Amino acid sequence: MRLSDWGRALVVSSLFLCLAAAAAFAEPREEFARETGLDADLINVLKVDVGGTELTVVFVFINDRALASKVDPTLRQTLLPFVGQNALYVNPSIKSVVSSFDFNPLAIAVQPVGGALLWPAAASWVEITPGFMNGLFQVNPAGPSQGSGSEGILVLGDSIDPAQPFEVVLAGQRVRFQVSAAASLAATPRSATSSHEPISVPVLTDVSTIEQLLALDAVTSESMAGLLGLDRSLVRVLDTRERGQALRLVFVRLTDAVRSGSLGADLLQRLDPILGTGAVMVWATSSTGTAFSPWSFYVQQGGTNHVFFSSASFVDLTQGFLKTTALSPGAVIAGVIRLPKRVDASAPFSIYYGTSGVSFP
Repeated sequence: MRLSDWGRALVVSSLFLCLAAAAAFAEPREEFARETGLDADLINVLKVDVGGTELTVVFVFINDRALASKVDPTLRQTLLPFVGQNALYVNPSIKSVVSSFDFNPLAIAVQPVGGALLWPAAASWVEITPGFMNGLFQVNPAGPSQGSGSEGILVLGDSIDPAQPFEVVLAGQRVRFQVSAAASLAATPRSATSSHEPISVPVLTDVSTIEQLLALDAVTSESMAGLLGLDRSLVRVLDTRERGQALRLVFVRLTDAVRSGSLGADLLQRLDPILGTGAVMVWATSSTGTAFSPWSFYVQQGGTNHVFFSSASFVDLTQGFLKTTALSPGAVIAGVIRLPKRVDASAPFSIYYGTSGVSFP
């Protein structure tokens, strides 16, 4: 589990980007919502006493609005498939460090207001933290002083109607959700919530030239710009290594100026509908092989983080770019990141992959 360089984890959440101090406030729900950027109707916090230890459980209703908050990109990727499934992100935690705790997800019930109490079966749960269903906890990534916890997902499906209030119950304590119908995107088709009009271009069938460029040793932003015949302000190279797995990303801002470079007529023809629209081409490769997902990209500008929740924010340049989950050694994939509409492409911005990023200009 990873944290952003510009945030620490709250003791009641290991991956949402917010301040650890929020847990000390008298109104944890409101404070948590403020720090994470979540709408207040999507979050609730329940506290119960378990053998003299206070257990805090955070519940977040998973929809597009939740994923557009300051959710960590790694968690966002995990939650994305559950949009529209009436699912809850569930994060139990305590203030001390333990490897396990007397927390049983099957003790959580759900009750539509005015309806019967429902006890979701084990099949309704998805573990994020290994051992979540058995009460296994991990140290909060903000450090041991912030306690420990775990994460899971409760898929409610047709058991509830998100347009109607419902309550979550644990150990006699209950919290109510009333997801705003006016703003909710949970039941809206994803195509209707696209950040852009979808663009499709013919994919590249020959990436041998790109493979040769990316395989060079000691590639820098300046050297890659020279090889591509582009101004240095348009090209960035990012090399990362995590858990022994290498990832190299090359970013090219797709302004009209790239027409005078050395990208080649074939690639420029494919890029033509995108040039000058506020977009960045990305090439990705790994010498070792590594997990990879385009959904881990996000844009930062003026202290605000803009995550992607629509497939229309990307354009495949190689087959299946958006669906990629792993890179085999030496493989190259390519695509285009279309900047969110709220990002001013004429002003400085940064593109992050996980916790590492590059800045333009």
